Amino acid sequence: MNTKTYEPDTKVKNILRALCVMAAVAMWLIAVFAYGASVRYAVMLAAFFIFFVQLPGLFLVGITGFKGNHLSTDMALGLFAGWAFNILVYFISDLIPNDFLIYIAGPVMSLVYLIRLYLKKQKPLVINRFRFSKLSVAFCIFMVLTLFYCFTSVQYRYLAPSLSDFTIMNSDKAYHLGLINSLSHDYPMESPWVSGKFITYHIFSEILLSIPVRLFSVPSDVVMLSFGPIWTAYTFGLSVYSFFKEMSRKPERAGIYSLLLILSNIYVTRSLNTSIAFVFTLENDNASGYGISIALMTIVVFRKWYESFSTKDPARFRVLAALMVFVMIATGIKGPMGAVIVASIWGTMILGFIMRKVPFRAILPLAAVTAVFVFIYTTILSGRGVSNATGQSIFAFAKIADIAFWKKPLIAAMQGMGVPTPLRLLVVLVVFIFFMTTIYFVPFCIGYIRELILVIGGRKPFEPHRVLVYAAAMVGFILMMIMNYSGHSQIYFGLVTVFLVPMIALWFIEDLEDSRDSSALAKHTLRVTLSIMALTLVATTATLGQYLSENVTHDINATNPHRSPNKYMSISNDEYDAMVWLSENTEYDSLLATDRYYSVPLDEYQVDNRWDNRFFLYAVYSNRFTYISGSGYNIPDRDYELRREMLHNNNELYDASNEERGDKARELGVDYVVVSKRFTDVGDLSNKDYEKCFSNDEVDIYKIAG
Repeated sequence: MNTKTYEPDTKVKNILRALCVMAAVAMWLIAVFAYGASVRYAVMLAAFFIFFVQLPGLFLVGITGFKGNHLSTDMALGLFAGWAFNILVYFISDLIPNDFLIYIAGPVMSLVYLIRLYLKKQKPLVINRFRFSKLSVAFCIFMVLTLFYCFTSVQYRYLAPSLSDFTIMNSDKAYHLGLINSLSHDYPMESPWVSGKFITYHIFSEILLSIPVRLFSVPSDVVMLSFGPIWTAYTFGLSVYSFFKEMSRKPERAGIYSLLLILSNIYVTRSLNTSIAFVFTLENDNASGYGISIALMTIVVFRKWYESFSTKDPARFRVLAALMVFVMIATGIKGPMGAVIVASIWGTMILGFIMRKVPFRAILPLAAVTAVFVFIYTTILSGRGVSNATGQSIFAFAKIADIAFWKKPLIAAMQGMGVPTPLRLLVVLVVFIFFMTTIYFVPFCIGYIRELILVIGGRKPFEPHRVLVYAAAMVGFILMMIMNYSGHSQIYFGLVTVFLVPMIALWFIEDLEDSRDSSALAKHTLRVTLSIMALTLVATTATLGQYLSENVTHDINATNPHRSPNKYMSISNDEYDAMVWLSENTEYDSLLATDRYYSVPLDEYQVDNRWDNRFFLYAVYSNRFTYISGSGYNIPDRDYELRREMLHNNNELYDASNEERGDKARELGVDYVVVSKRFTDVGDLSNKDYEKCFSNDEVDIYKIAG
């Protein structure tokens, strides 16, 4: 009887699993045949991440004796252990300096790992523990949706130049490509926007991605924009699934929990269908996806450490070392997220000390973890290259709520009804939290307060890993609300909160399930909570579908070679060729002048808006310095008079009637003048001081004599 009911169920699930695999393969084939992704480079990059990152990481995890409760955890831990290993090898190689160590370290570690398994007569970890028939169907669907989101947002917008005359490449993407190019040659990298300043923040992602550029000459745009979506989906999906597996009391639901996460379309404040959380994480703006992934896995490692610490396990020092490494990598990938985790660990331990649930001897490992965070933050993240481009205080309470599409009409409606200001602020805060947490709003709000009362009141056991999740959610939200909204910087604090909220909400539901048989209140609360979540889920899934549908329409249109894209948010093939030429044929410390300094039409351009002064693709991609860039993105809005002066000086370099333009260029230290004929018509600037060294239909480049 049981066999007859089981077999059809298994067959259906296997069919669904197979369909998910086919969907992922189909997406990649579309990337190749419709959008020009390189198969050769994809194979090279896949081999790099397997033999330079994943397998060496699994070896390191294995020798520490550290083992997760699930295969996904071992893979995720191995991924970031391998990431840390590559960062270490990179810095050592830069000190030698020689690339030999980078070439051999990863493959040798992989070989040793496989030999070690063979000698122990073990199958490789993946083969030994992986069973296709046991794979969660919900997890498969979650991974397909995640990969689809990544592809439609990145790969399907980045077309090979051979397929289209134009490629979408915004200045932020190009900026990080420039950092990758720079890191493939040297460290530290200087800002291509401000000569003499160093970029020393959020670089551990760029360091890892720069290694295949350095070793195998894979173009940086292929690494980040073509293979990047696959790497992002793998890293994020694996880490989220592992987090639910390790932290939930019902780990068999991890697949469902993961699927709910993406269908919930959390943080939809900027527009009705656009999730800031997913846009930043899955479009991988500034490596947010990697930052969230390592933050979640650091919490998992913290749990393993505290369990070994409290039981005085002999492996506790090795696990502490792993925790320190994960904090370092989390900080180097995304500093704000590392700061949230470290601050939350402190809050958790201090509460434990006060409640006498944590022995005071934990202060030493806590100090060690803090020390590595401070080390990375002060030596890698802070210093000469960091500035607040707004020119204002770094603190501004609740300014981030300005991005909410509903804020102005909501306030106007409340003002019309005569609602007092304090109450209006409270309503805005509640609505903001709702749009952040979407389907999790009710269980999160109730569950958070309930947990606080029960734990502090001693009616529930003090579990440090759970307290850490609650603490990190609070710290992330508070920092997001009080930090100034400059370049989305405090969004990264809030992303930690957003991706921890589901676990808090689901813990509350699990508690209700455990109590429903003995408590009528728990039973009814559970029903109401699930009903509200289900209704909200319908709406959020619809908004997610709308967003993906719009992306698909956009991506299909992108394949039309006759389309007319917004020239301010795209580059032409000729511009791309000019960027590559500059990267390959100019001196590393060259100073360029460019007249493509605006990212909006000229009738909308404002000299006092730094966001309108940020398009320096030529210099950014080639990682050369740019004179006009000093008047742009890195200069505070309040210093617009300085920007105006620099623009005036720059314009003299493009004036064919100015016979002293060569003297002006030498006075400013400019080595090359780049003319964007796609935007301006200045004619031929060649003279005794301006030697034309590159030219096509869209770009002229002049080398300054002397």
